[in-house]
Amino acid sequence: MEEALKESEKQLRTLINAMPDLVCFKDGEGRWLKVNEFGLRVFQLENVPYQGKTEAELATFSPFYRDALFCCKESDKQAWERGCTFRLEEVIPQINGEPKVFDVIKVPLFHSDGQRKGIVVIGRDITELKKTEELLRKSEKLSVVGQLAAGVAHEIRNPLTSIRGFVQFLREGNFKDEYFTTMLSELDRIELIVNEFLVLAKPQVMNFRRKNLSTLLHQVIALLSTEAVINNIQIVTDFIPVTALVDCDENQLKQVFINILKNAIEAMPNGGQITVQLKQQHDKVLLYFIDQGYGIPEERIQKLGEPFYTTKEKGTGLGLMISYKIIQSHQGSIQIKSRENIGTTVEVILPIAFDESHNFHT
Repeated sequence: MEEALKESEKQLRTLINAMPDLVCFKDGEGRWLKVNEFGLRVFQLENVPYQGKTEAELATFSPFYRDALFCCKESDKQAWERGCTFRLEEVIPQINGEPKVFDVIKVPLFHSDGQRKGIVVIGRDITELKKTEELLRKSEKLSVVGQLAAGVAHEIRNPLTSIRGFVQFLREGNFKDEYFTTMLSELDRIELIVNEFLVLAKPQVMNFRRKNLSTLLHQVIALLSTEAVINNIQIVTDFIPVTALVDCDENQLKQVFINILKNAIEAMPNGGQITVQLKQQHDKVLLYFIDQGYGIPEERIQKLGEPFYTTKEKGTGLGLMISYKIIQSHQGSIQIKSRENIGTTVEVILPIAFDESHNFHT
């Protein structure tokens, strides 16, 4: 039995070492028990007697990875607190190259009396996948920017026409204070439109900050108002007072909202009304985009979000896929409900930001 047990352990070790993922077993105190070869290479601990040591102790052997090791310790703590499988992305720096991004799953194990038994950590290198997603996101953003260009030009032309007329009046000697007031108002309008357009078009790294969603939605609606009017569509807002803040990348959320609203506009060739609702429910903010378009057949809804699957004649399906990815990266979700010839409702759910004491930010 002892020989059989040794052989079984050897086979298990061979299997784990052959895996292209980081695999680590820790005890209830966070001490490393078993790590596969890939996991040791990630932190350059190949020649270190790691067994029985915590991240803090291992950091003394590999100072370059000190911060990454302590981040692992903190995410272990979150897994213990949740008491169930916990998934997250962790960034691990590399001495001779750019950081690697890992999709990490942590499985806390408990004794029958509830005491900590151990934790299993599995991490997969998704650096190249993240690069591909970013390229798709940039591609979709360029597409959106190109489609918005005509609407922005039209929106700018209107105030320019007013300004030109008032300048003509001034040239003829007709000076009135309201002329200057109107001209300044129109110039402010142009500045707002151009700034919103440039923010969307400008390439930016992920930059999470706490924002009020009602402000972002009003900015997006202002940007798309001309396209809506051209298509005989009215965008109506129904915002129940929401003071909570959301941790988000402002630019990326705007891209999501623009994608959803543009889809709604394109689904309503005969005009109508799009209603945008904003609500707060416990620890979440709920957004609803409700159109009166031709709807989506039930059998197609399940496939929405897949790359290159689209209900539009000239669509690529990438816009909705990127939107799903962006909301997922914000720890949120998207749900789509639709009825043919009645309309579609897109529900976006995002978590409210809270501080370390678990108090909601308002």
